[in-house]
Parts: sequence; structure tokens; C-alpha cells
Amino acid sequence: MEPVILDHPGLSLAGYGIDTRLANGDNLRQIPAFWNDYAARLRQTLLDALGQPHVPEYGVACDFNPETGAFRYLIAMECPTGCAPPPGSERRVLPPARYAVFTTPPIADPACLGQTISDTWQRIHQQWLPASDCWEHAASEAFERYDGRCAPGRDTLQMDIYLPIRPKR
Repeated sequence: MEPVILDHPGLSLAGYGIDTRLANGDNLRQIPAFWNDYAARLRQTLLDALGQPHVPEYGVACDFNPETGAFRYLIAMECPTGCAPPPGSERRVLPPARYAVFTTPPIADPACLGQTISDTWQRIHQQWLPASDCWEHAASEAFERYDGRCAPGRDTLQMDIYLPIRPKR
């Protein structure tokens, strides 16, 4: 699993978030449930506010507390400056940063996408990071990018995981 290393210009996002944590696998249950709730209740409101029929969506892990494993998970869309996000949503600006970008393997069954994403995150943290001679995790937001490659009706589904990195010290 070799990522693409790139310098990302940053993002201005608007979306909805939940607080979760790594302990007891809470995030592995809460984040998929949040995506289901978001798709049913919140996605269209956000699209309407942005005046878009469909845009890439982002899952952002932010405000991570390494002592407790708690973090905020935001499902968001790009929201240009001057665009008013809907009431109850939150804005987040991700600064420019260097990322290792991992693409999930293509899958045919939409029901398997969540497990494929989880497996990819595990390989990143358990295999790629420990084996990397050049890179280490940087203190910035990691995010997932869901674009047309994982839209309903596709024969195969894929998405990208952006892990912030810096040269090893």
C-alpha cells in the first residue's frame, strides 16, 4: 500500500459533527451510524445551502485528544468564503498541509464500503506508518474524501484517506 504524497492547499468546509472516541471501538459504531443519519436528514439541507446538486463530501477527524482518544468527526462539504452554511452546521478551515493519500481498494458491494475504509485505516496505522522510514503522522486533521468514485450506481466504489504527515525526526 503506497500512498501518493502531496501538498494540499487546504479546505474551507461546512457540515455537521459528532464527538466520539477510540475507546471500546465507539468510533467504529458511531461514525457509520452518523453517516446514515446525515444521509437521511442533513445532506440535502447542506447541498441546498451551497446551491449544488452534488459535491464531494469529507469525513474529518479533528480536535483529537491523544490522552483520551476523544475526537470530533465532521461530515462536510466545501463551503467557499461568503457562502452561508445552514443553521446548526459548523464551519471548519483545514490549513494547507502535506498528506499521504491512500485510495481504498475497489469494491463492488456498497455494504462493504465501511469495512473497507476501516481496514484501510488499520493498515495505515498498523503497517504503513510503522514501516515508513521517511514520514510520521503530523498534528493536523486527517480526512476522508468521498467523490464520484463512490456515488450510487457505480460498478465499483473507492474513496481517499488523507493522512497529515511530516518528515521523520
